[in-house]
Amino acid sequence: MMKKVLNIFLCLFMGLMSWAQLPELTVEQHLEDYDFAVKYIEDNYSGFSFWVNDSTQSDYEATKARLRGEVERSERPGWDAVSAYFGWFNDLHLSLHKNYPDEDGNLTVRNKYHEKSKRRILYWKLMVEYDPKPLACKVTDKTFLIRFPSCGGETDSKWIKNSIKQFKKSHCENLIIDVRGNGGGNDGLFEPYRKLLYDHEALLPKPAYRNTPQNLAYLKKVGWNPIVHKLAANNPDAEFLSLGYDLIRYKKVDPSLHKAAMIIDNRVGSSGESIVLMARACSYRTTIYGRDNTIGCFDFANVAFVELPNSGISFQMPMSREDGLPETSVDKSGIAPDVRIDLPLPARLTDNIDEWVIWVAEQLEK
Repeated sequence: MMKKVLNIFLCLFMGLMSWAQLPELTVEQHLEDYDFAVKYIEDNYSGFSFWVNDSTQSDYEATKARLRGEVERSERPGWDAVSAYFGWFNDLHLSLHKNYPDEDGNLTVRNKYHEKSKRRILYWKLMVEYDPKPLACKVTDKTFLIRFPSCGGETDSKWIKNSIKQFKKSHCENLIIDVRGNGGGNDGLFEPYRKLLYDHEALLPKPAYRNTPQNLAYLKKVGWNPIVHKLAANNPDAEFLSLGYDLIRYKKVDPSLHKAAMIIDNRVGSSGESIVLMARACSYRTTIYGRDNTIGCFDFANVAFVELPNSGISFQMPMSREDGLPETSVDKSGIAPDVRIDLPLPARLTDNIDEWVIWVAEQLEK
């Protein structure tokens, strides 16, 4: 299964700049930044033909021209027009690394013009505290909880292996894997959990890279997926280079697990969504619970980081797409849970056993 490359810490580092740090640019330089970004996206973005089609072409062209005109008339800087241009695609993996005020007025790297960003549920405003943290503990004598809020950070491979050991030692027959708040990172970290949940073979599509000289050059520079270059050499005219399928198959089914649940929320995206799909694909024993769908930030991934020529602000652009689109699209609506949790939001979600976990444990033990 592919690794979703969305390194939040890198984004924050590259995006932390204020107006005072930006160079003074002429209108021509702002236009050059805007034109550069548009051409780069049209030439290389893996989602371009998905979003720009017969039914959307005229709106796309009108939006592109309108934004350029606003830069030309000095109504907005080039980098801001680029951010608005990205917003037209409504792909959270396509974004400018520039600080914008958030809902509380704090400067933060965010997709200001993305409609999907506006649909994000601000749990920290609806709850006393929303700050999910890694946790591995018994809920009852029959059910164990592993909270896995990130595909990186504190939940490294050592922590993950230890959490599984704790589950085994507990002698609980049921397991809850709580991925609320998991916005992505490296879905390869989930592999030990996937092996634990597994009870039947499954095929999951690997990414297909848009075959362009700039994408291939970027992949070579950062050392990703050398097989892509072999595919490009053998299929020079192919628009996309498909890596095929990932076969999920293990020698045996772990007998220590009777039933499992995965709890999701609207903050789950990118690699967080990938692990939900993994569990659903290879585990009949696992049921997905949640009140809300995931955010929908999955279809286009493996981003390149590119710098605008004059302002120096960087943006990230997906080079790959999921095979099977549009039928398999996640981005348009997110992933729905198997069972909707018809309960109020918990008061707190940190390193605690919250009300939802208790309710899900009761469901597993029925």
